[in-house]
Amino acid sequence: MYTLAAPGALAKGNWLGTITLSGIALIMFLALCLGVSGSNRIPINTKERITGWALVTGSVCLAAGGNWRDVITGLGSIPASTVQQSGFNDPGAGGMAIALTLLAVGPGWKRKWIPAVLALAASMYFVEAGGIGAIILNAARTTLGNLGSPS
Repeated sequence: MYTLAAPGALAKGNWLGTITLSGIALIMFLALCLGVSGSNRIPINTKERITGWALVTGSVCLAAGGNWRDVITGLGSIPASTVQQSGFNDPGAGGMAIALTLLAVGPGWKRKWIPAVLALAASMYFVEAGGIGAIILNAARTTLGNLGSPS
């Protein structure tokens, strides 16, 4: 007799096995990349869907920490350095988040990866600004962190 899972694991509510926040960040990032590249199985194909998915993915990546956090903060440092070099005053974290989100959904981008990158960068500023971004980050840490953990 063969079993596909450890005995009693499903009875405790542990349906997925152990998935860490880093694993969830990997899954969401791969889904974003596949959806943007035109997968017919993953319908992340409009700039609004791409932007929404990328904002949540960026928040989960920040919650996962480590290299995932480095990727998102690296993307987020590009617009900040551009604004500093241009001579404009600092728009603040909330202003930068809204500006990047508007840039992601506003223009008619022919290349779908552009709104994804802009929204991933915006996710860092939403979290940095506090408010709803920080709430999403904390919700990702608690809810997704407990998703795969044993009861």
